[in-house]
Amino acid sequence: RAAGGRARALPAPLRAGADIGLLVVAAVAYWQLDRRTSGAGALSGDREGRLGIDPLLVVAPALALLAGTVLTLRLLPPAAKLAERRAARGRGLTVPLAGWQLSRRPMRGAGPVLLLVLAVAMGMLAIGQGASWDRSQDDQADFRAGAPVRVLDSTAPPFGQGGAHDDTPGLRAAAPAARGTLGLSAGRQATVLALDTGLAGDGLRLRDDLADTDPRALLGRLATDRPPARGTVPASAAPTGLVLPSGTDRLLLDVTLRAAEDGPYAESGSVLTVTVEDRYGVPYRLQADGLRPDGRPHRTTVDFAAAAGAPTGRPAGPLVLTSVEFDETGQPDRIAPKRLTVGALHAVAADGTPRPVTVPDGLRWQATAVVADGEPPSGDEKAPAVTAVRSSAATPLDVAYHSGTAVPEFDWGDERLVTIRAAVLRAAPPMPLALATDRFLEAGGARTGDVVEVPMPGGAVRVRIAGALRALPTTGPGADPAGPVPGGPAAAASAAAPVDGGALLLDLRAVNRVLATRAGASLPPTEWWMFPEPGRAAQVAAALRDRAETAPGRVLVRDETARELHDDPLGAGSRSALLAAAFAAAALAAVGFAVSTAGTVRERAREIAVLRALGAPRRMLARLLAAEQALLIGLAMAIGVAIGTALTRAVVPLVVLTGQATQPVPGVLVELPLGRVVLLLAGVAAAPVLIVAVSALRRWEQSTALRGQEGE
Repeated sequence: RAAGGRARALPAPLRAGADIGLLVVAAVAYWQLDRRTSGAGALSGDREGRLGIDPLLVVAPALALLAGTVLTLRLLPPAAKLAERRAARGRGLTVPLAGWQLSRRPMRGAGPVLLLVLAVAMGMLAIGQGASWDRSQDDQADFRAGAPVRVLDSTAPPFGQGGAHDDTPGLRAAAPAARGTLGLSAGRQATVLALDTGLAGDGLRLRDDLADTDPRALLGRLATDRPPARGTVPASAAPTGLVLPSGTDRLLLDVTLRAAEDGPYAESGSVLTVTVEDRYGVPYRLQADGLRPDGRPHRTTVDFAAAAGAPTGRPAGPLVLTSVEFDETGQPDRIAPKRLTVGALHAVAADGTPRPVTVPDGLRWQATAVVADGEPPSGDEKAPAVTAVRSSAATPLDVAYHSGTAVPEFDWGDERLVTIRAAVLRAAPPMPLALATDRFLEAGGARTGDVVEVPMPGGAVRVRIAGALRALPTTGPGADPAGPVPGGPAAAASAAAPVDGGALLLDLRAVNRVLATRAGASLPPTEWWMFPEPGRAAQVAAALRDRAETAPGRVLVRDETARELHDDPLGAGSRSALLAAAFAAAALAAVGFAVSTAGTVRERAREIAVLRALGAPRRMLARLLAAEQALLIGLAMAIGVAIGTALTRAVVPLVVLTGQATQPVPGVLVELPLGRVVLLLAGVAAAPVLIVAVSALRRWEQSTALRGQEGE
């Protein structure tokens, strides 16, 4: 004790700087943990090659908690002095006397305060780790699945997949998607995801922190227009094609091909090919019957049901006829006028009833006749050409053309192939917009507003980057689009995988609008994102898995993935251990506070007896003891909340890991539920408050307390 009867403000180890040294050690451990978890993960290995959990996962949080708790001792002396000054301004005797006692011996309550701080901080760390871990597992499930239900592939033809989902019970919407890759510099490879964002936008699970602005607003910029409702065609699409009635199984075309009787190709025939777009805006090329150039009308059939793989497959109607084309083969020696006429069109439903196809007003066609190899004519050759294109209600398409001339080098030279294609005249599609991840922008050296070329069937498509995302669901190392492979060697798969170059999100409908202007180009869906009605995801998944064309293992369900992640023993074990430690700390704090309170009462028994003999009422003495202990309890609670909050936000993002002890994707969002924190504070403070109340209301023996050591 120092002169004047006052105890030293701090213990000797703290005066020597032991707490500062402990804080430095904790900071170094935290730095090392941050490096480990942000790199190869928190796995460690011994000389024999066996893997284990990095000890820093346990040491760093414990050191940080201990350092923060010990630093509390430095706060007690100034807090006690402040309490004395504030209390001295009061009019009564109880509060000033309590403040004076704490200021005179600030270390008297150090033990119980440390225990309470430790209990509160550890409890908040347990609450934050548990809540954040639960949130992280749900976020990882959202990221890996992308949608409540996702069908990765199907044995049905792409043309028949869209309509096959129409009758799925409980399904609200089905969004088609196609996935590809884009090579970047330094061996990096980016994922290109083309998704019908108009259909998936409302249900796509994008966390708000994955973009600088609202992710849903960014998604809304990708879709050129809202998709039509099931079974309808938007009014804007009617003038750009021949709309076929819903439920069309076959299309009948009355086709006439006229050629000069002695002209080239007079006896040759060709296969007619039509292009139709389904409800999702995806174009498909389908072959009809052969053509005969005899000048007489022939009925040509396009079998949609067979092309869709009926009875399991069905096109997503209504379909829109957008182009007609056929090829001619030969060696024309002179120009001969020819003519292709498509007369009446009839749509045949499943019951065999034909229905006429209405030709919309204002329908216009553009036709081309080109050599298949694309080489310009040489010497005396003449290029093929279209001379006239007409359309009317009675004759939807009438094309006049000639095949030009060809001069073979030898009599046995190869024949020339000429393609005649008539497509509905449409306005030029706008350039598709894209959302790029930060990794893609870094790997490709691009930024928002740049134009990049994306490889597509039929040639590259130029897209403009309209925004940036931190990460894109179902892409990157954190979400394998093919789903987990049971028993698969994860290490070998990761070693063989190319360097991740980020991801690019496009709108599938916008991309197909560009491809539709190119002959034979299309981007059909390779997977389907399903959005069931609330609470019916399991029903939708069961219905999809029961289909013969769908492998059950290729149907990913978000809720099933979440359950698997929540059952991870790595996270469950750490949660249980931390929760048990928090309960033990709370029990130890209660016992320590009881012992400290009993010691304080016994130590101050003579002082209390003197005050009682001087006429101090018993109620005032009870308030005095309650005020002193309440100040310690409140101070411990406040410091514990501060340390617990700081520790939780600093440590939890580093200790919440995946089953492979790596950082999850997307990153962890720290959560501290207010309701659980309030219950924690009430539970930790309940025992000390009860102990103080019992001690304050007890009766003291004045005669025994006033008797000195010599019995005076």
